[in-house]
Amino acid sequence: MEIIKGLHTIDDTGFVNIYLLIEENGLTIVDTGIPGNAKKIAEYARSVGYKSTDIKTIVLTHADLDHSGSARQLKELTGAEIAIGVLDAPRVEGKMELKAAKGLSAALLGAVSKFGRFETFKPDILLKEGDRVKSLSVLDTPGHTDGSICLYRERAFMFVGDTLRGDDNGGVQPPSDNMTYDIEKAWESIKKLSHFECDIMLPGHGKPVMPDASKKVRELLQKHYS
Repeated sequence: MEIIKGLHTIDDTGFVNIYLLIEENGLTIVDTGIPGNAKKIAEYARSVGYKSTDIKTIVLTHADLDHSGSARQLKELTGAEIAIGVLDAPRVEGKMELKAAKGLSAALLGAVSKFGRFETFKPDILLKEGDRVKSLSVLDTPGHTDGSICLYRERAFMFVGDTLRGDDNGGVQPPSDNMTYDIEKAWESIKKLSHFECDIMLPGHGKPVMPDASKKVRELLQKHYS
């Protein structure tokens, strides 16, 4: 589904949002969802007039299984490079435990794993504050995980991963305490995001926060700290 010109969300890929961004030199995929989504992502690219090999970059907002689960499969299918925040890289490489957050139960991990087995991989690009991925600026936003990142196109939109959630009406919801490693750091990251003006924020869960996303985030902060 096209959100605005050149920016799509890919439907029917589970309970996590997967985004496709049309750039000058190819397609960028932001997050890949649970294992088993690679073919669906490639098929969607073809449905909007591109080849699967036009997918050049896969950016992961963080390492959780429900966001990184199809990254290796999609890379093998398309040849795309995988980028992730430097502090989350050890989890997808298998050097540290892969888990969604402190509140993720073994039962939920088991349910997600039924969609396919997570395959570790070595990222091609390690991202940190101030880096750029084509038209997007990288912001370090620790809290949900240590290496969570957001991706900002100036005064237009921002991919926020699980730093924020969307509701069903274009509004913004706070992160879940149970699904966040460090909730205080998460709120500090939300404060940081509030200083960047954009009309649309694109969360990992829920519908896009739009319009007036930055204003809605500032209102959320005011409510939280009042």
